[in-house]
Amino acid sequence: MRRYGGRVKVQRVFRRIQDYPLMGAAMLEWFIIQFFAVYAAVGVVTLLAWWTIYALVLSRGWSLRSALFGRRPNPAVALDLIGGFLAAGFLIYSIISLAPMASFRLQIPAVALSIFVTLVLLALLRFLIAGMLRLWFGMHRDAQGDVISFNNELFRQRNMATSLFSSVLYMILVMGLARLDLWDMEGARAEGLLNMLGTWLMGTLVVVIHSFLYLEYGTRNNILHECFHDNNPAAATSLLGLVAGMLMLNHHLLGLFVPEAHMFNSPQLWMFLGFVLLLVLVIRGILQVILWLVIGVNLRHELVIHDNVAWGLVDGGLIFSLFLIPVALIN
Repeated sequence: MRRYGGRVKVQRVFRRIQDYPLMGAAMLEWFIIQFFAVYAAVGVVTLLAWWTIYALVLSRGWSLRSALFGRRPNPAVALDLIGGFLAAGFLIYSIISLAPMASFRLQIPAVALSIFVTLVLLALLRFLIAGMLRLWFGMHRDAQGDVISFNNELFRQRNMATSLFSSVLYMILVMGLARLDLWDMEGARAEGLLNMLGTWLMGTLVVVIHSFLYLEYGTRNNILHECFHDNNPAAATSLLGLVAGMLMLNHHLLGLFVPEAHMFNSPQLWMFLGFVLLLVLVIRGILQVILWLVIGVNLRHELVIHDNVAWGLVDGGLIFSLFLIPVALIN
């Protein structure tokens, strides 16, 4: 049975549907309505909580209200906030989808507390990464002459590439946090922690691989330079598609694990992920050669030199679509 033993109630409902179709359907409808009403309220509170955390912690020193509702609304800040909302939404989905169904009224505080604790962890990690990037760049200045920092790029420079990179960070962090078993309900707290760390490691490796293979075989045009110095949303959009595809595939693979298994004692998982990633890169490489031969377009130049957002969107969408094939085969 799945976490919390919640599958029992669903099985009973579906048996009643089979025995008494009309009455069973009404029971299922009422059953779903109850869950939707209760957890929709939990979801609204969660999104409001993230808004508050963002305004008080992540955007400290800057006015979120002015950025969104001032005379010049800031789409970079809005996109960063949406990335956080989507991360919070995935947390709601991942926790509530495994929530107790037999006694959900009694478990609502546990579910809500799980979401809130995970949101706080997400905000702290995002805050720490912003500080680490500040140390990484030091006194380096962006293309407009300002000292590089996360909030300066978002609020002052209205840097869309920074907000897209921030969305990539949210994705990696939340997909790892979703593996945590905070209350040890499955008796696999240690395995959940290792899966979280493994997901973060895998996401980081994908970012490095994208930076090395897609942008330039050197250090200047790395993904951080493109997103924080040059404000190049094309590179960030391409990265978003690759990271999203890998995280989605990894999430589905981890769903097949037995409780005692985790990413660090399952080399076959890494081999499969590496094989799929290699196959996707080969397919994209073939496309790059074809475009070069047919129309004389260099995809790396489009991403790095021309900052071609249109191609960044196509590139990211193409890569993500390729990952849907192995995910469908797994399911």
